[in-house]
Amino acid sequence: MFSNGVNLSSLALKQYLYKLKAYSGFVYGLIMAQIVALFFSLGPMGSMGTSTDGLSVSVKTYSADVVIIFSLAWMLVIASWLPSKQYKDMEFSLVANRISSNLSNFGFLITCAVFAGLTSTLMGVSQRIIMYFTFDRVLFMPDGFFTAPAELLLGVFVASLYMILVAAVGYLMKVIIEVHKVFVILIPAVLIGLLRAYTDSLKAIFNFFTSEHSLLLFTLKILSASIILFGMSILLSNRMEVRQ
Repeated sequence: MFSNGVNLSSLALKQYLYKLKAYSGFVYGLIMAQIVALFFSLGPMGSMGTSTDGLSVSVKTYSADVVIIFSLAWMLVIASWLPSKQYKDMEFSLVANRISSNLSNFGFLITCAVFAGLTSTLMGVSQRIIMYFTFDRVLFMPDGFFTAPAELLLGVFVASLYMILVAAVGYLMKVIIEVHKVFVILIPAVLIGLLRAYTDSLKAIFNFFTSEHSLLLFTLKILSASIILFGMSILLSNRMEVRQ
């Protein structure tokens, strides 16, 4: 007789490996989204100018943030697809219980998040390379244009953490919707209501995750919130009927 711990871990691992192969097509969607975002990022995000004594100066700023935004949207979509009935039925022959299914989903989402964090950061580098060889180099401001390897690795790490957090939010929202379809209407209504009534509170929550200067505290905040959200998803999904 096998222990529950061994069974759970082995089942979750097998499902995780299965999903890596079965859902590998999701990667193409990410790459396409990032290429589209890269195209948009080649245009200026903002500009400012001044003139005096017949001399005018115009400064245009460029950013690859749109690539990160598209990647976060992709993570949200993938996270909301995995708990749906369609994908649960596809893996039912391998599922022993909901915990192993959720754990394998979390592992798959974390893998996707790291990959999305890596590719989105590299797309930012690609943007700079394209601009370097297609724009007039004399017009570039050298400060901040070239990225040091340490900064590049930090960007991958931070982007991956944000991807994990967004995945945790999307996964929980989809699990809530699967509990009862009425939440398809209630969740957007609640979000709109919160945006109107508690704007300052939502800004405080946003700043809580985006304005932290300590990398350690930032990592703890993101991972703690993600673990809580994933834990809530497990608790809710365990209350659902089998194959619901």
